[in-house]
Amino acid sequence: MTSLLRHRGPDSQGILVSDDGRVALGNTRLAVTDPGAPIQVPLRTEDKAAAISFNGEIYNYASLRDDLESKGVRFRYRTDTEVLLEGLRREGEGLLGRLDGMWAFAYYDVPQQELLISRDLLGERHVFYRVLDGELIFASEPLPVLADAARSEDVDLEGLVSALRFYAAPPGRTLVKGLRRLRPGHNLRASREGEISEYRYCRLHPEKWQDYFRAQPDLDAVIETFEDIMQRVSLGRLPPDVPFVSTLSGGLDSALICTYASELGQQKLSTLFGQSAEAPARNRPDELDEFEASLFTSKILNTDHKHINLNISDCVPVLNRLSTDAFDGLIDPGVASFEMLAWQVNRLDRKVMLISDGPDELLGGYNIDNRAWHLDKAKARSPLGYRMREAVSNAHLGRRLLYRLGKADLIIPPDFGDSPFRFPPQHQANGPDTLRQFFDTSLVEKSSFPYGRDGDDYNEIVDELDPTQRRALSYAALSLPDMFNLRTDKAFLRAAVECRLPFQAPEMVEFLIALPAQMRFGDGSTTKYLMRKIVERRIGPEVAHRSKHGFSTQLFDTPEIGRAFEFENEIRSSLMFRDLPFRPDSQDLACKPQFKKLQWPLFALARTYEQLRAGQYHGVNSKSSSTDKQIINAVTV
Repeated sequence: MTSLLRHRGPDSQGILVSDDGRVALGNTRLAVTDPGAPIQVPLRTEDKAAAISFNGEIYNYASLRDDLESKGVRFRYRTDTEVLLEGLRREGEGLLGRLDGMWAFAYYDVPQQELLISRDLLGERHVFYRVLDGELIFASEPLPVLADAARSEDVDLEGLVSALRFYAAPPGRTLVKGLRRLRPGHNLRASREGEISEYRYCRLHPEKWQDYFRAQPDLDAVIETFEDIMQRVSLGRLPPDVPFVSTLSGGLDSALICTYASELGQQKLSTLFGQSAEAPARNRPDELDEFEASLFTSKILNTDHKHINLNISDCVPVLNRLSTDAFDGLIDPGVASFEMLAWQVNRLDRKVMLISDGPDELLGGYNIDNRAWHLDKAKARSPLGYRMREAVSNAHLGRRLLYRLGKADLIIPPDFGDSPFRFPPQHQANGPDTLRQFFDTSLVEKSSFPYGRDGDDYNEIVDELDPTQRRALSYAALSLPDMFNLRTDKAFLRAAVECRLPFQAPEMVEFLIALPAQMRFGDGSTTKYLMRKIVERRIGPEVAHRSKHGFSTQLFDTPEIGRAFEFENEIRSSLMFRDLPFRPDSQDLACKPQFKKLQWPLFALARTYEQLRAGQYHGVNSKSSSTDKQIINAVTV
């Protein structure tokens, strides 16, 4: 299991079996903090009373270390792993409330014979687990968990339909029946009696900003508060022990990341522009294209800027491997573009990259979110007229009629409403009308709202939020942890690069959720209004008011990729369509031009299904020979 995760931590690896024979921990290390220290992983306390396998970074470890030293703790290394280990030893779960970081860790208390597994609140790191034959088995990726048993597996059908609809399995689930994902902000505890419980240990608190915004601060005051938070969280995310690089795509988000990183860092900031299209994107002839905007920002900030081409041909082996590794239910082809970028960072001999994921989801940065806000306003202006539009839109024939009349702008999406609260998130790739042509309606409806709904455990605050804030909270609680952050984790750590996400510091996320709609959309003609005003002041209007572009192109749409994979042949020959409850004509339907968006997802699911069906996971067939252990696990850094 540990060897299958060597790519995540190539600097060292180790295995520890507890003296009581109940726990086995595997750990691979990407040496970012105290990189020269000869640390044995998994790390144990000197008296061997506790051990930890840790994946992530604790950004405030220096202050926590000082506090522990004042209480008599002696440290052997200058690493965050040891601070986490010793802190848990003395404070238990109470320490989690004091951590600023990202993590997935397994901590074993030897005297108590108790195992604690934890995942950070925004889910930047991941834990996949299952209980099989009396053993709790887990890892940072699904493959080691599956390879441990090396047996055929059943598909989680709701996970599969969700993946086709949202490019990701539902939160907490995967493509494989019985293989779970630990939810963000949750712990998993295994007791000496063998009892296993998963529970939430913390949640976001955007409501703490209610009084601030009720006082109606002006734009200058809100910008000052934003910058105070951003500078603080950015400083903590600059690695002190290793060189790093920041993405600088030409957009708003990366421009601000680089602005604060360049001001706070001790050395000239290294920035990187990754071009995945033949020509950088430009929507209007009078605006800077993506590359020109990145150069403009780099000159303003005086960064050491590099431009790299992510060649289409280079993505063929990446996509080939990803198509056989969809066990987690993530089938977003954007993973390939991020992974190609990560390999370029690796070749620059950098272990850490700052990336800017988060503001689009939290500030209504997508056109679909702006449209949702306009629907909110239409409903407030004329509730009766809105209900009439909704009735027509909810009828399949009504939607088809509006399309034919050229009135598609009048359609209210059937997955948009407030009883219950729901909306189509940006990563919805295929709607229910499309999926009903491939699956029975009841299965599509079962998979309807794993995303685009209120987050779990937030019922007591959602009534106090306006619809734009509720959508931001949904993105933060569901989509960011279990779709977008799984995408970056999977892509970057494949190349042994740690991505850090300043905009997803919980303190910043809470503030951005609490922003009123005006700070997101201004007069309604734009998105991310607050950030545009800051970039206008910091960088210039040339960057602040550019059109939005996505980072990656749809790689599978290019003829070169199509020739390399022969999507149609693979789909037509796959046994997945026979074994699973697809409609009889699904293979022919998937090969029609109007369903081109489904070809890559179905191709990846079909290839992954072949491994699940055969019980062959990249040639790994070994199974643990021990049957009497109550707890077995492996987790990686």
